[in-house]
Amino acid sequence: MNLDWDDLRVFLAISEQGNLSAASRELKVSQPTVGRRLKSLEESLGTQLFDRLPDGLALTNHGEQLVPLARNMETAADAVWRQQASFTNEVKGTVRISMYEQIAQFFMQHLPALQKRCNQIEIELSIAHNAANLSRREADLLIRECLPDIPDIIAKKLGHYHYAVYGSKYYIDTHPSALTERRYEDCDWVGFDDEHTGFFGQQWLREKLAKRKPVVRSNNGVVLLDAMLKGAGIGVLPCFVGDQESQLQRLEVVPGDGPTLYLLVHKDMRKSPAVRLMMDSVTGLFAEYNDILHGAHTHRHSPGSHSHR
Repeated sequence: MNLDWDDLRVFLAISEQGNLSAASRELKVSQPTVGRRLKSLEESLGTQLFDRLPDGLALTNHGEQLVPLARNMETAADAVWRQQASFTNEVKGTVRISMYEQIAQFFMQHLPALQKRCNQIEIELSIAHNAANLSRREADLLIRECLPDIPDIIAKKLGHYHYAVYGSKYYIDTHPSALTERRYEDCDWVGFDDEHTGFFGQQWLREKLAKRKPVVRSNNGVVLLDAMLKGAGIGVLPCFVGDQESQLQRLEVVPGDGPTLYLLVHKDMRKSPAVRLMMDSVTGLFAEYNDILHGAHTHRHSPGSHSHR
């Protein structure tokens, strides 16, 4: 009997997701491919692993017995894949970094400098709000605002950053109360939707708005920035985003130190020369532009932060 690991990987995805279509999305392959892989595995084992039900698939007794064994194989396969990155002493290859879209905006501003430091490395940016699974190498490096309670993950502190209230010069010219504390009652606001109010600046904004909600909401920070640039309303942005836009005016700094960013890596991947160099370069980049992250270089010149209240 010859077992194909890809068949077992599909089996695990189906057992976790409950149907073929969800498993295909999880694995990023077509649904017919998932169906063929499952059929191949069942034929190899000579048994049925799932009962076909009207609302999805349910594990049979044999399927339930196979799940822990397949998970052990998955853990071993992931470990081999991670170790593979350390089998060479050459500093080259691809390093995938996962982050959310507003941190990516900071990266794009300084991408040429990062490329110069890592000139033999291809950089792949994965944009997501959900944390990538470093054990499964969904990413090699992860930048997050919180530390996950996961074994074998190593964290390096990159520092904290600040948020501030911004509005386009056009919106402020046509809505003078934006320069005063009346902005929270009178002005249109742009912000994340209800599922993304966990971001530091959004929590503060919702408290300031009380029963009001932003009139323009999105799950994407780049969309919110574009809406603000177009004059749809004022909103809260990281200083390293808002301060770089000449069309925006800073109105008020959000109180507090702001969130702390961490660079996360699996301990096995830290053995990779390319990953180590990228880690050092990213850490150096954040240290070099610390003032931009804090918003310190324009903090004293915020036109409406305090004097216009």
